[in-house]
Amino acid sequence: MNFSWGRIFSRAILSLILAFFFWVIATEAQDPMQEQVYPTPITVELRNLPAELVAYGEKEEFAVRVTLRAPESLWSVLQASLGDIKAYVDLSQVQPGVNSLPVQVQINRRPAQIVQIVPAEISLTVEPLTEIEVPVAITLQGEPALGFVSRAPSFAPQLVTIVGPRSFVLQTTQALIKIPVEAVRESITEAYQPLPVDEVGAAVSRVHVVPRAVNVEVPIEQLSNIRDLAIHAVLAGNPAPGYHVGTIEMEPPSVAVSGRRDVVQAVPGYLNTEPIDLNGASKSLTLTVSLQTPEGLSVLSTPQILVKINLEPLESLLTLQLAPEIQGLERGFTATVMPREVQLLIRGPFANIAQVDATQIGLQLDLTGLVPGEHTVAPQVLLPDESLRVDSILPQSSFIITIGELP
Repeated sequence: MNFSWGRIFSRAILSLILAFFFWVIATEAQDPMQEQVYPTPITVELRNLPAELVAYGEKEEFAVRVTLRAPESLWSVLQASLGDIKAYVDLSQVQPGVNSLPVQVQINRRPAQIVQIVPAEISLTVEPLTEIEVPVAITLQGEPALGFVSRAPSFAPQLVTIVGPRSFVLQTTQALIKIPVEAVRESITEAYQPLPVDEVGAAVSRVHVVPRAVNVEVPIEQLSNIRDLAIHAVLAGNPAPGYHVGTIEMEPPSVAVSGRRDVVQAVPGYLNTEPIDLNGASKSLTLTVSLQTPEGLSVLSTPQILVKINLEPLESLLTLQLAPEIQGLERGFTATVMPREVQLLIRGPFANIAQVDATQIGLQLDLTGLVPGEHTVAPQVLLPDESLRVDSILPQSSFIITIGELP
């Protein structure tokens, strides 16, 4: 009896094993396993580093390539969810110095399997986490504008803390801030991020500064016997009929002058140029002129000013009452146009407007392809001269066209 039960039990176990074997074969046939390199490199996390230590490598961060074996149906899921795969190294047992650590990979999707990790190890240097205080140093770069001077900057805090690996922290001698003052005319008040440097002024890497910003004020003062004066162009005569002065450009737009303090303070805020003759001019002018400098003053920069005077034609307005001309109406159709007439305002140079022949100006409505019904059509204005332009069309800028069929 016992023998019979043993045989029955053995056959049951064998049946279960065979069933599982055939199930695996069937599953493999329907969803075959694929082995390939995961397309995205996996960034390596640094875990469990003791608080009193800091670790760094040749790169800012490491990444590994992982070869996986997984069912075909799972690959699309893995590729769409990068967070399911994590790579890390365990730093809980590291010692100061160079440490070679195995990379470990976790996969949150089953039954994916890890086949290979490249590289299998990464090398990290471990040092004690160190901090020291160093002074803040301010360097001004360049010179303020002529007639201005920079004074000693004030800043706070005057000491900052350098934090990082011991060997790098101990290289740091100061936290440097470089402030450009080239051609400035006003005091500077701003927060700057200091740069940790060594004794020869080279930047120190792998450390950070606490606090990250230093508030700095650089006073910029104007010398009492020097002033910055604007330039005023003196124009003489009138342009040719039909033209007027548009814009005036000067280079430089201002100059610095020096002299006795009372003379400098008595001068208005500008210097005049020598008179520029515009009599009969009909095009823009570019010329170099001298400055009228009061007695007792001298110009510290160039005494010659480059002046560009832009002459523009005077404009006039021409008003015409026009009925539109129909173009492109299909045969067998009729068109009703509203409004029947419009007031057309043409703007352009005075001389050109005076010579316009009103018969050369047309107003056309293109009805090509329009079918019976109501349409809104914008007109095309024909002008004889490119210098002319449409200012407005009154009472409206488009026409209501009603197209019908001939009886």
